[in-house]
Amino acid sequence: MAVITITSEYNAGGQRVATDLAKKLDFQFVGDQLVADVAKELNMSKHEAETFLKSGGSSILRYLDRYTCSIVQKVVDREHGCLDDATYYNKTRELVENIYKNENAVILGWGAQCILQKKPDTFHVLLKKNPEKKIEDVMEKRKCSRKDAERLISNDEEEKKAYIKKYFQADWHDPSLYNMIIDMENYTADQAVGLIAEKAEGQISPGQK
Repeated sequence: MAVITITSEYNAGGQRVATDLAKKLDFQFVGDQLVADVAKELNMSKHEAETFLKSGGSSILRYLDRYTCSIVQKVVDREHGCLDDATYYNKTRELVENIYKNENAVILGWGAQCILQKKPDTFHVLLKKNPEKKIEDVMEKRKCSRKDAERLISNDEEEKKAYIKKYFQADWHDPSLYNMIIDMENYTADQAVGLIAEKAEGQISPGQK
């Protein structure tokens, strides 16, 4: 199977690029928020949960269970200490590896660029943006002060940096981890999707599910 991993700096368009790329290529999409949504739904009745899973239309969901979802939900909710939990690392690594073995997918985050490093039929992308532009965009989008914008960006990116360093002994900005690095200050999300699809086509061979 073929997998494209997307790693994104804060407010660099990772969610939009990853989901649109998956639609363009007819790949499955998997990211933190998808699992968090499932976690919430699994707290409903069995019938309601089954309806959600069916309507989701994603075979990725078959790899999820209540335990996996609850761990990922802690990360999405930024529960203190969650990224230091080895259980989160083990469960997400298992999920990423299962997806790689069985699906054509676009994976956003989760250290997938490290988990699948050097695997055949993978393509790894980093989305970046000028630090000052990120601050300005966050201030405008959230209607917050410069100090608050800087804090939001720093908290998010320091967590990602620490997670990759702890579990993979790597720098998440290391160019050698990626096949492509895109400066999102110079491209729209649609343009980035087109660039990734074009470049990845020559390096991955989607399998038949």
